[in-house]
Amino acid sequence: MPTPSPRPFALLAAALTLLLAACGKVETPSSQSAPANVAPVVEKPATPNTFSEVTSQLDPGGDLYLYLSTAQFLGRLSHGIDAIHDMVLSGSAGMEITDRDEAGKIFALVKDIVQKSGLEQITGLGASSFATAPGLYRNKFFAHHYPDKGDGILWSIYGKAPHTLTGLDFLPADTAAGGVGDFDLAQLINFLRQEINTSNIPEAKEALDKWQTQFAGASGLPLDDVLASLNGSLGTILTLDATSTISVPVAGQTQVLPTPRLAFLIGVKSDLIFNQVDKMAGVNPGVVRIEEPGLHMRVMALPILPFLNLRLTVAQWNGFLIIASDDKLVRDMIAVHNGAPGFTSTSEYATLSAGLPDQGNSFGLCTQRFADTLRQFQSQLLSNQPGVNQSQAAFMHQLFSRYQKTGHMYAVGSQLPTGWLSISQGSQGSNQFLAPFAMLPAAIAPAVIAGIESKLSTGQ
Repeated sequence: MPTPSPRPFALLAAALTLLLAACGKVETPSSQSAPANVAPVVEKPATPNTFSEVTSQLDPGGDLYLYLSTAQFLGRLSHGIDAIHDMVLSGSAGMEITDRDEAGKIFALVKDIVQKSGLEQITGLGASSFATAPGLYRNKFFAHHYPDKGDGILWSIYGKAPHTLTGLDFLPADTAAGGVGDFDLAQLINFLRQEINTSNIPEAKEALDKWQTQFAGASGLPLDDVLASLNGSLGTILTLDATSTISVPVAGQTQVLPTPRLAFLIGVKSDLIFNQVDKMAGVNPGVVRIEEPGLHMRVMALPILPFLNLRLTVAQWNGFLIIASDDKLVRDMIAVHNGAPGFTSTSEYATLSAGLPDQGNSFGLCTQRFADTLRQFQSQLLSNQPGVNQSQAAFMHQLFSRYQKTGHMYAVGSQLPTGWLSISQGSQGSNQFLAPFAMLPAAIAPAVIAGIESKLSTGQ
């Protein structure tokens, strides 16, 4: 067999070469790409933003990396309020003069609160999620403002410089969830009172005066005295005792859960509030009074919700006013503070806190104990739903187990010179941002399943 002539192939190759060269596909020596060691030119945006400032606080290379410039719309939020005000008035030509004046005062109040809140000072938001180990994610959120612009109420009520995390040494070993952080309630209330008093809105001022009078009448203390006694910190601690259980009636069914205990913590400067509580208790024989060095405690059994065995406890201890569901929880907190093993001695805390700052303005915690109890409660609740057959219950179980994987998490929030940084570590990563969307089908699934089965049973 004769050998094919290479000429047709050569002509075809030449034609293709010319065609590709005309389309810019063939690189000539003068148009070859730059060497790999030459850094690409980074184009700068025409509108300045805080991309570098925000992303410097985030973790690149993970499952989520997000930046949103907010200066363009948050920075002009008060101007937008003016625009809405003008639009409302222009569309209400028949409005009475007094009504127009009242509307103007309300818009002026909202605008003043926005301007003093610090919301307009936020220049950018950022978030990231990074897997530090299989099934363990470090999540970050950062709200940025320029160093000389963090003077709004939004930036001051959550504390100033980071410090030792108060409250970690209060957590008993069976802690399920909770957190303690800086929150200046007195500053917030005084800010809102000042805004209302200067708003020239009579109805708002009357409502404020009425509320202050009612507060003083119910508590026996002037509001200003109570606010002056607070030191700017709040907290909550929830424990779950796995060694004992309670039976909770829910929707005609009985749910068996570990025994919960709850405590609210209010940072105080003095015994003012506790002494008033003690005074109001009077000589009630049902109140047990406990006085020990550094601890003042009043305990009273409550017959309501007998399955919880509530013993309402009010205690003054370690700079906190504690309102607890029972006195044993207060005792356990004191024991941990004095050196007994608590939650921070567990391997779970060691895992969750690894790499996170040991100082901040607040911390939040959700343990595996809480996650397991929540899943157990949901499972029992789904199984006992009236009108739901076995196939529907199985579908709901599968849906919740797939999309609502509540897990453990530990977070630290810090007030930085350039904004607020929250760092958490736990079993949920970027999927936690999508969970609300995933749960939407779960809300309508029973109705959909019932409708489909009805159609099938009727042959439609």
